Amino acid sequence: MRARTLALAAVLMLLVTGCSEQLGDRGGDEGAPPDRIADVDHVEVFRNADKFPNVARICVEGLAFASTSSSDPGLIRVPEWDQECAKHRTTPTPTPTPTPTR
Repeated sequence: MRARTLALAAVLMLLVTGCSEQLGDRGGDEGAPPDRIADVDHVEVFRNADKFPNVARICVEGLAFASTSSSDPGLIRVPEWDQECAKHRTTPTPTPTPTPTR
């Protein structure tokens, strides 16, 4: 039950963060809305050695991040977990647009 509560808290934290200025459109007009707001693909919560669930693997578009209840910054990129997150990807992998040749 605690793991489920922590996972829900992590997802809610990400959703609330989506409302902040830090996700504004970086390449557009001042105050423009973000290009897209989406849910994470997968969240797993791990217990630490003291049995307290404070490490979460968060998968976003196949990329892995770690979050803890006490870390700063809130999300830490963990490329070693990408292979596991790729299994949970809910958004299709983008196909690169071919560069026209002249």
